[in-house]
Amino acid sequence: MPRSSGQSAAAPTVRIRGREQPYLSCQQVRRRRYYLLHPVGSPLRERYAAFDPLAGPGGDFFQVQVWPPGVGTDQFLRVLRRLKDDAFPRVVEWSRDGGTIVCVLTWTEGVSLADYFATLRAGRRPPVDPGQAARLIAGLANGVSRLHQSLRIGHGDIQPANVVITSHPSRLALIDFGSACTAETGAHRVDGDGRHPCYSAPELHDSTTPVSFAADQFSVSVLFYELLTQQIPYAGFGGKAGRPEYRDQAAQALLPPSAVSPACRQLPRSMKQRLDDVVLRGLALEPAARFPDRHAWLQELFETQARFRLTPELPAVENLLTRVLQWFVRPHAR
Repeated sequence: MPRSSGQSAAAPTVRIRGREQPYLSCQQVRRRRYYLLHPVGSPLRERYAAFDPLAGPGGDFFQVQVWPPGVGTDQFLRVLRRLKDDAFPRVVEWSRDGGTIVCVLTWTEGVSLADYFATLRAGRRPPVDPGQAARLIAGLANGVSRLHQSLRIGHGDIQPANVVITSHPSRLALIDFGSACTAETGAHRVDGDGRHPCYSAPELHDSTTPVSFAADQFSVSVLFYELLTQQIPYAGFGGKAGRPEYRDQAAQALLPPSAVSPACRQLPRSMKQRLDDVVLRGLALEPAARFPDRHAWLQELFETQARFRLTPELPAVENLLTRVLQWFVRPHAR
């Protein structure tokens, strides 16, 4: 657990960009002190948004992760050694205290997709239009494909709490790799809380199944469906639809996005069909029925978003996503 700074429990604060902000505790990592602001990512792990007042002019934000002793920590460290891509969080520094490891990673500015979906369902903000959703998912799919192809990492826990809509420019970024595994150890990964009943692919509900490209493709497709419809596919079952006790019932309940979303329903017929096809193929319960490789998946997503850019009769929703993000983002980020 993070070590207390010894200050009074009565709302200690740290000055961030000219304002006093409350913090939970203070964590020493090597020679630096990080003020832990609030938890981020999956709720069952110790992940915090943190601030270091001495990190350059005005200080800077970081993500601090606390890993208890165990084989899961070794798995996490193997993944971090490969995360040398600016599209993903990168290690700034880390320290070991007994068997516990405290790791400091770069910060991703934005709002979690979980918070964004909660706001949409509460009716407090309008959803993004289908063209924006296609663009965001194409970018996320490209990052996931690089994970598998270049870094040989399977994520295994792509869900709204682990994805951020960044602020400048707006894109979807993965922030939590606690259940990720390298290709060489995929069949022996330690799951932690990385098997979400709705967002994980059906095959991952079997603990002996490694995290394949097809499995992460399914999770991204669930997010795509949810961005378009504000609903989880298979009548809310998501990946659980692949379980024998749910399979027949859930498969019959799967509706294409255009049957659920008024915005998708208003698209020209050819675009509506293309959007439905790319989403539903990624959501196939059988891995072999999904896109066979990253080239086929990315090509279809690229052509889909390109059609939105090249169709002048579509209604424009200029800067809608930017306005939504500005409403969310606060001086202390997520």
